Amino acid sequence: MDKNYITYTTEQLLNDDFFIQSELHPTEESRTFWSNLQEKNTALSTEIENARLFLYAINIEQNCSSLSDKDEHALWQRIELKNREVEKKAKRKQFIRFGISTAASLLLLLAIGWYATQRPEETETDYLAIIQANPAPDSTNEKVQLVLSNNEKLTIDGMETQLEYKKEGKVNVNSEQVDLSPKDNPEQVQEFNQLIVPVGRRSSITFADGTRIWVNSGSKVVYPVKFTKEKREIFVEGEIYLHVSQDEQKPFIVKTHQMDIKVLGTQFNVTAYENEADTRVVLVSGKVEVNLNKHKNVLTPNQMFSYDSKMHKGKITTVDTDDYVAWKDGYYQFRQQPLKEIVKKLSRYYGVRIYCEGPADKLTCSGKLDLKESLDEVMKALKEAAPIQIENKYESVEIKVKH
Repeated sequence: MDKNYITYTTEQLLNDDFFIQSELHPTEESRTFWSNLQEKNTALSTEIENARLFLYAINIEQNCSSLSDKDEHALWQRIELKNREVEKKAKRKQFIRFGISTAASLLLLLAIGWYATQRPEETETDYLAIIQANPAPDSTNEKVQLVLSNNEKLTIDGMETQLEYKKEGKVNVNSEQVDLSPKDNPEQVQEFNQLIVPVGRRSSITFADGTRIWVNSGSKVVYPVKFTKEKREIFVEGEIYLHVSQDEQKPFIVKTHQMDIKVLGTQFNVTAYENEADTRVVLVSGKVEVNLNKHKNVLTPNQMFSYDSKMHKGKITTVDTDDYVAWKDGYYQFRQQPLKEIVKKLSRYYGVRIYCEGPADKLTCSGKLDLKESLDEVMKALKEAAPIQIENKYESVEIKVKH
């Protein structure tokens, strides 16, 4: 990229095609580019975060129609209101009003207008802005981390950690009572926590309503300290299993980057890792509604909805749910499953690159693998289930067919 962004302001970034494209359709290359710029220049980093917060706060959508003068006036009122909300939540300076003469600005204007006219009564929680407003988690920390709404971090010991929120407001962490009550919140702004589970660890959260979620390795969950009166809603990157407490007056909604899953009371699994194209919802019991690109897909027990974001295709299939949810009980279960799929799960869980070479990619396996074991022990068990040999290389594991 030849352009010099060092002196760019929030307004200039919001009028820059490459920046907007990077936020709407991020790639590994664009993420690295902006991350490097932020590390090198503190002032620019602040402008980038301000621009991102504004983009996400107005919930950009594509393919929007033009606005009337009346809608445009109402739009600017909504922008000003959104600016004030972002300032409260992120403790940032209020964004300046920028011109709409350029194509990029016009896109933003039309997008906000669509949002204002199509969803006037629903207040969307901007989970990406919440995540970005907080410091990045310590990637070298091997313990589960709980990031509180005030950016305070709590590390939690154990391979399988537990958080339990009581109705009276108390919180137990690994069965010990801890004071996590929001402080310095005179306006009663809704507070959000983030649970970050590193590779090789698992955790669970029991909410005050009785709903429990299990959080798999390499996952992140953003959730309100207290659910609102209208709905129960969380955001997930990674994999979780849920046992939702039924409340017909207050639906439970799980949000991912690709879709929303709405339930009343049920048990189901969601897999939505940020760096993987496949997103899956597996229903164990009850009924769920998967909303994707304005299309609704209703699942019944033993069905899986899978979506490939690269191919932009989704499908519903019948599955054995135990093969997809056994991880919450501490093991992976496989029944004539391709070795490459097993390896993919193990690689994700342990945070080590594991790959198949040649014919090994087409082998199938059946059995169980204990996730409480070390990776070496798990690989030994895998060798007993398939005719393979394993070679440990520098920061990776290669699997070949045994000769």
